[in-house]
Amino acid sequence: MPRLDLYANFKLFVKLRLTAKEVVIGRGTDCDIQLPNEQVSRHHAKIVDDGPGGWVIHNLSPNGTRVNAAMLSGPAPLKPGDRVYIENAILIFQPDDAESEEIEKRRTVLRVPAVRTPEK
Repeated sequence: MPRLDLYANFKLFVKLRLTAKEVVIGRGTDCDIQLPNEQVSRHHAKIVDDGPGGWVIHNLSPNGTRVNAAMLSGPAPLKPGDRVYIENAILIFQPDDAESEEIEKRRTVLRVPAVRTPEK
């Protein structure tokens, strides 16, 4: 049974086992995982059991949902270690027996290609 490790402010907040066939994430009180942040949509994303061992994430928000480095453009399969970014929360998709990460000790490096300025 896979789980989501929910990090708030880069610290592990809670481990959530995925026992339902569908898990809705958002700030709405009817969500399975409620993120109390005004910039999170009422129904921001959902994770769906797609059959034997497969889980798929769907973006429900006009603001978008990011998995790893990419914004979702449609439903996407989740693989162990995938990171779902929703505002100040990070959810890491993990097999149930995996160790949780200590992400507060890990720096994120964004590599931006150099921009050339035209010569005069």
